Amino acid sequence: MEYFITGIDTDIGKTFVTKGLALAQEAKGKKVGVYKPLQSGAIKKGDKLLAPDLEAVKSLSETINTKCSYLLEGEVSPALAARLAGIKIDINKIKSDFKEISVLNDITFVEGAGGILAPATNEMLCADLIKSLNIPIIIVTVPFLGRLNHTLLTIHYAKTNGINIKGIIINKIPENSTDLAANNFIKELKMYTDIEILGFIKNLDNINKTQIINEFRNIL
Repeated sequence: MEYFITGIDTDIGKTFVTKGLALAQEAKGKKVGVYKPLQSGAIKKGDKLLAPDLEAVKSLSETINTKCSYLLEGEVSPALAARLAGIKIDINKIKSDFKEISVLNDITFVEGAGGILAPATNEMLCADLIKSLNIPIIIVTVPFLGRLNHTLLTIHYAKTNGINIKGIIINKIPENSTDLAANNFIKELKMYTDIEILGFIKNLDNINKTQIINEFRNIL
């Protein structure tokens, strides 16, 4: 079983959700993998580049399988990062690496870069990459002003382009908030889409592995 984790934008907690899903599934006794096809914003350690999104997973589990096909520097889209580095991204390598890690696991989470229309290569958007892997997506959103629009646009684009949507995870839900947009987001979202909401994740900071697992245990 494989799922592609995409977001409605950057900085909405896609990596946190991927990590939470992976840890919760491993806690249920499943063999789990996390694959990052394209990592821009790679961090340098000595003479090596590391994928911060995968390092977040590895910091909490030594047994989740992880793999990254392209490590790229710069806080920009993977397409631009690769272009600036003079690297040609090969979709066949991504498909091969995806198959290689998937066969090791009961469930594999593929984490995207940015939103569904983020440029993945000079020729492909993230949506094209998803279609080439032919797996359903889980959309990560947040309940703040303007994000209902982003969420519905993501759903519309996926549906229009034949991408299967497993469901939505709403991340960073504030507690005891007076924010009208946040407090009404879930109700509003249900008014305009029939896509299943898989889980509601509170706005969490500095929580430990056990707390993360408990938060994600009932999703999937």
